[in-house]
Amino acid sequence: MNHALPLALASLLAAASAAVPAPARAADDVAQARAHFDKGAKLFRAAKYREAIGEFETAYRLKPHGAIHFNVAQCRERLEEWPNALRSYQDYLREVPDASDRAAVRASIQKIEQRIAKAGVQALLVYSDPPGAVVKVDGKAHGRTPFHITLPPGVYKVGLSLDGFQGEEVEAELTIATSRLVDVVLKSRAAAARKAVDVPLPPPPIIVAPGTAKAAPSAGPAAAAAAAPAEKAGPGTSLATGVPGAEAKPAAKLGAELVVKPPEPSPLQPPRPPPPGPTEKRRVYTWVAVGAAAAAGIAGVVLGSQANSENRKIVDGTIRTTEQITAMESSRDKKARTANVLYGVAGAAAAAGVTLFFIEGSF
Repeated sequence: MNHALPLALASLLAAASAAVPAPARAADDVAQARAHFDKGAKLFRAAKYREAIGEFETAYRLKPHGAIHFNVAQCRERLEEWPNALRSYQDYLREVPDASDRAAVRASIQKIEQRIAKAGVQALLVYSDPPGAVVKVDGKAHGRTPFHITLPPGVYKVGLSLDGFQGEEVEAELTIATSRLVDVVLKSRAAAARKAVDVPLPPPPIIVAPGTAKAAPSAGPAAAAAAAPAEKAGPGTSLATGVPGAEAKPAAKLGAELVVKPPEPSPLQPPRPPPPGPTEKRRVYTWVAVGAAAAAGIAGVVLGSQANSENRKIVDGTIRTTEQITAMESSRDKKARTANVLYGVAGAAAAAGVTLFFIEGSF
């Protein structure tokens, strides 16, 4: 439960935190984040999912790391908050693009989409870079990015607006089968204004000195500029562009500027709780049925072969007493009946295996 601090105490805490050096505050944030995360993990194991979400979200605010969204999504699933769980899984995939369990998370998202679709609606998720943009759906404001909402299938106009950035509007078609993700990079108004001002000026007219060969009229200024010796380019002129004041950059330097460093590992990488029961037992019964079919079939073949062998002994012409022949016939018939029963069991188990294969695959 949250309690409001008295004004004097709040001021004292603010002054104390301002006096702490930045590295010390960062280390303290990590320690606090670890404490909240560990508490959230304990609450999760105790099935107190609502309280666990609060601890995980506090840990994320202190030390953001996308993997925490996975744990929040697991809590949301157990609370059957399907749209929120879908949003948390999408947050996880956005912030951890190289996640090793990406395929498994995609499968979980598809199952959640199927659950949401049963209500006749589907999830629309809206992200922006930078976040915090006001989201309008068909002209009506709903919230700020990152944002999600469930809507009936249809075509919607999604508008985004943020101070200092140009407004954007996109058309999003939402179907009942899958969720729709809208991700927009907002353009800075100041950058757009600078780009409009910094339009390159046309090159100055070429003055040809007497006795100098003139460029062909059809070639235009570009050909004349290309005909000029490269060593006569003035100081501060790019040999690549011919624009005064622009420095030519070597290809190696341009390549280095495009290198994206991988994110550093976070000390808050969460231990993954095992998925719920249906995932752990995926297709178990299918393989049990297949194994039973195989075992029954093999046993039936063995007994059938023994029955045929005994039948051949009965008619091989060997002189035997009536009791011996009767015993051999009884054994033959018993093994033949048992083999037929096992063949029927194998067929039934095989049919059950095929049925279970499709049933278990849909849950």
